[in-house]
Amino acid sequence: MFQLARPRPLLRYAPPWYCPASRARGTTLTDVSNEDLSSLLSGLMRAARRKTDAGRKALANDQLTREYLEAGLRLVDAQLGPTDDDVDTEDRPLFRWLSQRAVVDEVSRGGRLRGSEGSFRDRWPYQPDYIRDVFAYILRRAHWQRFVDRTADARNRLADAEDAVRAVHDAAYDDLITTRRTPALRAQLIGAAMAERDEIARTTLQEMYQVSTQAWLEAYEKTVAVRGLRLRPGLTLEDVNFIMTAVTEGMQLRLMVDPDDGVIDHEARTSLLGTAALALIVACFDHLGDGLSLEEVVALATGPAPPAPPATSAEPDPA
Repeated sequence: MFQLARPRPLLRYAPPWYCPASRARGTTLTDVSNEDLSSLLSGLMRAARRKTDAGRKALANDQLTREYLEAGLRLVDAQLGPTDDDVDTEDRPLFRWLSQRAVVDEVSRGGRLRGSEGSFRDRWPYQPDYIRDVFAYILRRAHWQRFVDRTADARNRLADAEDAVRAVHDAAYDDLITTRRTPALRAQLIGAAMAERDEIARTTLQEMYQVSTQAWLEAYEKTVAVRGLRLRPGLTLEDVNFIMTAVTEGMQLRLMVDPDDGVIDHEARTSLLGTAALALIVACFDHLGDGLSLEEVVALATGPAPPAPPATSAEPDPA
């Protein structure tokens, strides 16, 4: 059962996507009224106090259910997100801040509906079911689509910007900054750890990668066509996208641990992610028309220097 721990008050940190006025208007981070959540909320569908599947499906899509999930999203972002200097970071026992009481109180702070312990237990009698469902909710496709949409302008400039180097740095900078501000990034790390054993975590993350891959591949295909770029033999745009995804996630993880480690230069709007992207462009595309693979280029660059031509002695002119 839920531990009725004293709820930790919300941090003074406010997520960049949130403002009090939005709560007053009754908006949520992802207000998708026609979205069917029953296939996502496996905890509720298994344990909710309804006798039929139809009853549990209706409960999964009930507005108060969404409010409970949005409240959990806000608490996750407040507790796992960046904090200001006044926040006590020692008082963060794992998931205590997602207790039943804390979530019910957060729904009430939202101002749209009022929650209660009874209506909460009606949906999630056990804490692990709610935790699992709220992370699946955070990681679902709708949240990542909003992130992809917010970074679309920078991606689109890769193809037609006059200064291609500046466009690459802008796209990388916007991607890092915007990603750091989404609660789904932190949930992604937990979901990745769960993915091998949890089908919902695995499928939601797979959908997240599908959304991201489609957006970036479209940008890469347009850029390659407009700028007349040609990949080296043995490489595909899917390979380039996979490499860039891995580099991006690594830098995002590093920024969580040490945001002042020189990864981002806010004044210049550049980043090491932009530098990595520029290096990838130089290495993976055949700019000179030599037809060499990446391995052959590296072999040439790191192999022994060719022997110097023999010196010729000046012969005296017999005349």
